[in-house]
Amino acid sequence: MSELDRDEEFIREKEEDEEIERAIIYLVNSFQESGDNPKPVILHSIRVGMELYDRGYEERVVVASILHDLIEDTAVKKEDIASEFGEEVSDIVEATSFDSEIEDYTERYKDTLNRCFEMGREPVLIKAADTLDNSNYYHKGDSEELRRNVIEKMEFFIENFDPYIGDELIYRDLKEQYDLVRDRVDVETD
Repeated sequence: MSELDRDEEFIREKEEDEEIERAIIYLVNSFQESGDNPKPVILHSIRVGMELYDRGYEERVVVASILHDLIEDTAVKKEDIASEFGEEVSDIVEATSFDSEIEDYTERYKDTLNRCFEMGREPVLIKAADTLDNSNYYHKGDSEELRRNVIEKMEFFIENFDPYIGDELIYRDLKEQYDLVRDRVDVETD
């Protein structure tokens, strides 16, 4: 690699890192202004984003993953995200956000995943990283019904995501994590 190529690569990486940092600032400010979730969503969102960043995924995937819970947990709308980060990012965030009008937990999750499937690889990657991060806490569910829903959610994800990200390491990691979560959660599913 020539010195000019290294310089161009450094500038590109610096610009990507600045955009990712801008997404983190937007995330934090949005939660300070209108956040409505008692869980540590900011840390979760940053972990999801950094999981994909560390794996070398595209800037827009990392940015969207950092913002993935904003529509669900704040007053931020898709249009707000589009004006700040562009239509591609806002479309991905919208696809990964659940429809609050669907009351049943499992149906709401399946609806979200089906919208991710329709859009393709990028929102599927985010849901994989999201599920991986959340899987570290599933055993803390306060009811057997919640723990069962979590297992069903992971099973549905694993059964349907192979065509989108089946060749990627994050998918294999998720499948391995499923076995660990199932042992920790220790519930019977139908």
